[in-house]
Amino acid sequence: MSSIASLRIVKIDDLPAIVSAAGQERSWEAIQQSGREPGEEYGWSGYVMMNILDNLNVTLENPDLHEAAQAISVDFGDTTLITSNAKEFLDRLDPAAYEIDDLLDGPIDLQLDDEESRHAIGDTLSLLRQAITSLSDDEVLWIAIG
Repeated sequence: MSSIASLRIVKIDDLPAIVSAAGQERSWEAIQQSGREPGEEYGWSGYVMMNILDNLNVTLENPDLHEAAQAISVDFGDTTLITSNAKEFLDRLDPAAYEIDDLLDGPIDLQLDDEESRHAIGDTLSLLRQAITSLSDDEVLWIAIG
């Protein structure tokens, strides 16, 4: 069983169009038209990203956008929307602050050895940190795991 994590940076003003396209098989087109990639491609299983987001000591998702995230989830699976407000939590995205099992523990056994786990955590937290740092006040980081 595998999963893919997709990340895009989109304008907050474009979210209504993306939400209205959800469920009509047009939301990916809307995200591609309005969004950009946050940098490097994510190379780990989406379950790594899911476990890390679930096990951080902070919620990065903007609660004001939770309904929009749920609507978009219809097409993409688990969706998280993170705004520039999450910059206040950048210090919590330091891999040295966590034990391997703290972040990767979840319902899906990832079957990673210790070295792979360290790399997965480092890569994931680094990508999240870089993407959140690059967000302007009118942008949102869209993460879909499906």
